[in-house]
Amino acid sequence: MAQESAVEGMKEAAHTFFQKSIEKEKQEIYQYLDSIKSSGSNRQHDAEITDEDIQLVRKLKAIEREVPLDYSPRVKDLIAKYTSDNYNPYMCRMMGLGQYYFPLFDKIMDEVGVPRELKYLSVVESSLNPRDISSAGATGLWQLMYYEAKTYHLTVDSYTDQRMDPIASSYAIAKILKEAYDEYGDWLLAIASYNGGKGAVSRAIQRSGKENATFWDIAPYLTQQTQNYIPKFIAMTYAMKYADENDINAADTELSLRTQALDINKRVSLNQIADALQVSKETLRALNPSFKRNVLNGTEESPLRLVLPVLDKKIAAEELYAALNTPISSANPSQTENPSEPLQNGKYKVKVGETFASIADKFEVTVQDIKSWNNLRGNQIVPGQNLLIKKEDDFVNAKLARNTERSSKKNQQRAASATRTAYYVVKKGDTLSEIADKNGTSVGRLKSENDLNGSRIKPGMKLKVSKK
Repeated sequence: MAQESAVEGMKEAAHTFFQKSIEKEKQEIYQYLDSIKSSGSNRQHDAEITDEDIQLVRKLKAIEREVPLDYSPRVKDLIAKYTSDNYNPYMCRMMGLGQYYFPLFDKIMDEVGVPRELKYLSVVESSLNPRDISSAGATGLWQLMYYEAKTYHLTVDSYTDQRMDPIASSYAIAKILKEAYDEYGDWLLAIASYNGGKGAVSRAIQRSGKENATFWDIAPYLTQQTQNYIPKFIAMTYAMKYADENDINAADTELSLRTQALDINKRVSLNQIADALQVSKETLRALNPSFKRNVLNGTEESPLRLVLPVLDKKIAAEELYAALNTPISSANPSQTENPSEPLQNGKYKVKVGETFASIADKFEVTVQDIKSWNNLRGNQIVPGQNLLIKKEDDFVNAKLARNTERSSKKNQQRAASATRTAYYVVKKGDTLSEIADKNGTSVGRLKSENDLNGSRIKPGMKLKVSKK
């Protein structure tokens, strides 16, 4: 009896301990939500705190690592949206694409030294579409601008746009976010600065009047777009982390296959490689989104990384070897040159038997390009239909023109900010006067921004450069 009584006593004590722990946690969450309501940052309305609020705060804190996953009514609304039945097909596709992209992102983010959860920004930015191009020219999975590509040494020419390359562009965004974090010491502020520009964030911090301002402190002084950007990231992180309990299952995608990579140091035809592997050209393009043409212009000095499906058959390996070693000049001209098909005012008339894919092959573009240019959603085209086709040079020039226009508010802010936060590494023989002239600024401004008293600089120094 004494032993049973002791066991019961232990059970009761354990129960009491857990009850107190739960009550303590609930009180802490109540205090947290009350602090949000009284902060003046519009994070929490005056509505009653519900059990759902408490549960969401608890679950956000459970998955929080380095990046704060703060709660707000907007975060709550977006979580409901991303985990809804209506949104499920989209989220399942994102999970499917994520199985291919997220391991790549994790490796790069570990290497650069930024939190892995930042990978979910790619879903917010581009819906994991490496060929996504905004009206202002922001391009790729991370929606990088042309000036950002140049700043972080990404190739953008008539053959290649590395903003569409999952690996090259991810190194760039990881470095951009790390530099922003080094400046602000806060991951949410770093993320906000990527969306709205460092200048906008710095001005908002000043306007808030707070010494250690958080994103929520400065949110009222940011654009509506940037105010919404952080809640979208937090809600998307939640939806991805709690995918299983919300029936978000990875859908099969065009990237649901094992891959391998080859370095290409010569001119080769993508069409020949696709034929050798017996895979569709669309699959090959999906695996290699940064290539603009059907010809890869690799060299010994600058080899190109070609991603291919893993070869299971010896005969496929032999065919691939032959394709890689066939001189490009002996390939079918249609594979290497622009088609001779006439375009009337940039329009192509569909012929009997043609499909989106065959026309895309003919003009060395993608099906998505054609659909985008013509505002088409379905897969049906009919003989006699006129399709807008943008020639390669026109297409590249148009994108570059949009890059310089910076027409959207988001990219205007980021572009303006980028000129304020560029860096220059001092070379042997450089003087402050020469560096100022090269970068369109003044010696006085260089000294002020880099805390320089005199004019002495030495090779290897990294100077912050703000252009006028």
